[in-house]
Amino acid sequence: MKILVADEISGKGLSLLKDSGHDIDVRTGLKEEELVEIIGDYDVLIVRSNARVTDKVIKASRLQVIGRAGVGVDNIDLEAATAKGILVMNAPSGNIVATAELTLALMFCLLRNIVPADRTMKEERWEKKKLIGRQLGNKTLGIVGLGRVGTEVAKRSKALGMNILAHDPFLSPELAERMDVRLVSLDTLLAESDIVTIHTILNSQTRNLIGRVQLAKMKPSAFLINTARGGIVNEEALCEALREKRIAGAAVDVYTQEPPENWSLIKQENCLATPHLGASTKEAQEEVGFEIAEQIALYLSQGIVKNAVNLPAPLDPELIPYLELSDKLGEIAVQLSRRSVSAIEVKCSGEIIGKDVKILVAGAVAGVLKPIFAEGKVNIINAFYIARDRGINIISSTSEASPKFKNLLEVAILSDGLSCSIAGTYFPDKGLRIVQVQGHPVEFEPKGIYLFTEHSDRPGVIGAVGTILGQNNINIAHMDVARDQPRGSAIMILNLDDEVPPEIIDKLRTSENIKEVTQIIL
Repeated sequence: MKILVADEISGKGLSLLKDSGHDIDVRTGLKEEELVEIIGDYDVLIVRSNARVTDKVIKASRLQVIGRAGVGVDNIDLEAATAKGILVMNAPSGNIVATAELTLALMFCLLRNIVPADRTMKEERWEKKKLIGRQLGNKTLGIVGLGRVGTEVAKRSKALGMNILAHDPFLSPELAERMDVRLVSLDTLLAESDIVTIHTILNSQTRNLIGRVQLAKMKPSAFLINTARGGIVNEEALCEALREKRIAGAAVDVYTQEPPENWSLIKQENCLATPHLGASTKEAQEEVGFEIAEQIALYLSQGIVKNAVNLPAPLDPELIPYLELSDKLGEIAVQLSRRSVSAIEVKCSGEIIGKDVKILVAGAVAGVLKPIFAEGKVNIINAFYIARDRGINIISSTSEASPKFKNLLEVAILSDGLSCSIAGTYFPDKGLRIVQVQGHPVEFEPKGIYLFTEHSDRPGVIGAVGTILGQNNINIAHMDVARDQPRGSAIMILNLDDEVPPEIIDKLRTSENIKEVTQIIL
């Protein structure tokens, strides 16, 4: 195979590919037109973040594989690659240790006043008494998001004698127990931790996860660290909390906009700021280069796919709409569940069981994992591997019987003996439809902005929700309501024209007879 390396990667990675019998050309700094001119000669393209793999480049190619030495694939036109059947891989593991170590470094700097100590010494001021710090041993560390980076932080912090709390609604209690961490609610973590560190994915559920309300729950002596993604912590709220000394300090490596336009947070005296250095180590850069080379060599020699970020193969045409449906069902179910995931149960009923429905099970598992898996993309290729890695059991079953529908897919999230289930089907004339939520019959298209409420079936509840939304200029496009019995438990599903701000969701949750409110954007 002919491989073009369009950005610099480690010599170790290049040697691996050469030793595997491939022809390697290293040509860095190519512009789009130059890449278009030569790409037709190559089977594999390896890039980092500089080379732009555009639609024009892809259309001019015969590529089988595009490898990204790193995590982000913003410089690759994934839609164009998928349409042409090109496998796109990334290398998400190489920077895990680097990010975890930066987190530990920031902890030490915060608690031991390293930065002000260095600054005052350079100013020829001996301020030893003013710079008394604190030890990490016996302190309580709260980790928000116990994925691969969070897990590495936990391991290293345990070795320092720290007590570990974790908030990860999608981590199984069994795995948490094996890791010797205590799973708690976010409120408990914020209230009890001496240091809070963020390691979760950024999505519609985690954007502004830490705002004024959450910061107010932290101890005045506590510190906050964010090396995950900008936008998870509300920067204005954090700036205010630091300025008013409502928390002791913060360390920030990631920002809503990079580089920042507003430097107010960074300029706070009790804010330690770094310019997104999480993966910026020589070792991490070496590792991602070797990792992508190893993955490509494995795929070319044995057809084994690791860390794919797109769908590389055609599907049975009859299953294509159901694969999309399975993904949507998983995505909705996990967000409605709002609990740690012990198992995912997928049931396929009707005529489709004559096909190999394992791909639909993988689609549902991928849908569950996408909102919660921070390190890299999730798809049908790696969904089972990631679920197993997180201690999540997969249960699948089939049934010929589907009384009301030609075909039916049902996905259930199982946790602590409780189940949250959602079912859907495909109508040739209407497309995908969700037809059951927790056993309640409904019908809506899994597309757009939805607000789900769990409430007691009482007069005025629906009107109260509508009034609050109306007062905030949020328009309702469609509504479904279902209940198990008169004045029993009920659900309401609102399709909205506008996103609901977090403070309005909090207000809805405090309304009489409302048990839970969840916003899902599909």
